[in-house]
Amino acid sequence: MAEILKKYKWMGPIIAKMDREIKMIFMKNFRYRNKDFFPKGEYKADIKNLANCMNCPNMCRFECGTLQAAQKETMSPAYKARIGYYLTTGKIDYNDPDFINLMYMCSNEESCKVWCPFEFSVVSLLETVRDDINDKGLMPDYCKKQIDKLKKTNTIEDHNIYVTYKDKSIENVETDGKDEVFYYIGCESMKLPEVVKANIEILKKAGIKYSTNLDTKVCCGAPAFSIRDLVLAKELAGKNIELIKSTGAKVVVSDCPGCIETLTNRYANVGVKNSIKTIHIVEYISQLIDEGKIKLENPVSEELKQIAIHDPCLLARNLGDTSSIRNILSKIPGIELQEPIYNKENTHCCGWSGTLHWADEKVAKKEASNRINELRETGTDNIVTACPLCELGLSHGIEESEKEKIKVLDIAKLILSAIK
Repeated sequence: MAEILKKYKWMGPIIAKMDREIKMIFMKNFRYRNKDFFPKGEYKADIKNLANCMNCPNMCRFECGTLQAAQKETMSPAYKARIGYYLTTGKIDYNDPDFINLMYMCSNEESCKVWCPFEFSVVSLLETVRDDINDKGLMPDYCKKQIDKLKKTNTIEDHNIYVTYKDKSIENVETDGKDEVFYYIGCESMKLPEVVKANIEILKKAGIKYSTNLDTKVCCGAPAFSIRDLVLAKELAGKNIELIKSTGAKVVVSDCPGCIETLTNRYANVGVKNSIKTIHIVEYISQLIDEGKIKLENPVSEELKQIAIHDPCLLARNLGDTSSIRNILSKIPGIELQEPIYNKENTHCCGWSGTLHWADEKVAKKEASNRINELRETGTDNIVTACPLCELGLSHGIEESEKEKIKVLDIAKLILSAIK
């Protein structure tokens, strides 16, 4: 309750200045929102919180990166919740593609929940609306394409991206069932082979017994969860849990925050149990450094002395880890860390997560461009992060003429260069 009151604190002076009659109307409408806005009937959509969201003062609009990129009020979290409410309750026509598409115009950054007094995110609300959309057979074609790829290749690409490890010179280590660590490589990470190779080399230098199992690896299912094909999501979850158990690993680490979020929280939400400790690789490496198993003694090169940090949304807000990256960087000799204004749990999105980049790539690229500009305001063109989607997304926000100047680095490369 204290946290809720804290989020509403700014409203106090406004309510206090209201005329008595207006104040009575305001309080009455707030008290009777259940009676006035909750229709009878069976719905999969989260009607209660859609109504809470659409009747809120909507401070979250100032944090929504998609809204900032599109500069249209229709992109605000509360407007989407309102349309979701109207769609689900039949007040507007499901056959209007603009309304349907709006339910997918979200990058899953969840910055809206930072301000939400009801402690939910519009990301989760929109997913419940997509359940109803799918039940009516109205899933957009751009989502169907992603589902088709997942069914065909077990990945989010139109080919099995994991069988390309030989072409990319990525070492594959099959489990013998007695691993200390299972390095769970994400689909998007396979597009960044140098990052994968750096993480593998770090594990080797730390003397960790690990496996990668790229011949049997499949997508974590995050895209299916976002699109809301839960049958497929559970199928992929089953394959992953079976693989995880077969490794005998004490810990599962992944280079992708989205994979960690899926392997833990999303699986649990659909009743799939992952009993093995599963964490992001930066958290694991940070622990190895603190335990003395990795020593960072080589100084960073002069050109990379100043680094701006981009906190991945899922790592910072959903997984609650903003300290591991900073702990690691603080141990690398010579680095001067530059913090952007929007950092840690208040970080802004790269634009390349969720379903936004499928629904409207132009808006996603603008969101990426906005974030690049925020990071460059720190005075450096060197950006470090720990998420493959962020690296890909931020790259879309860089003007062609500045691609040589602005560097987006994965922290693994800095760690490897610093290991003695």
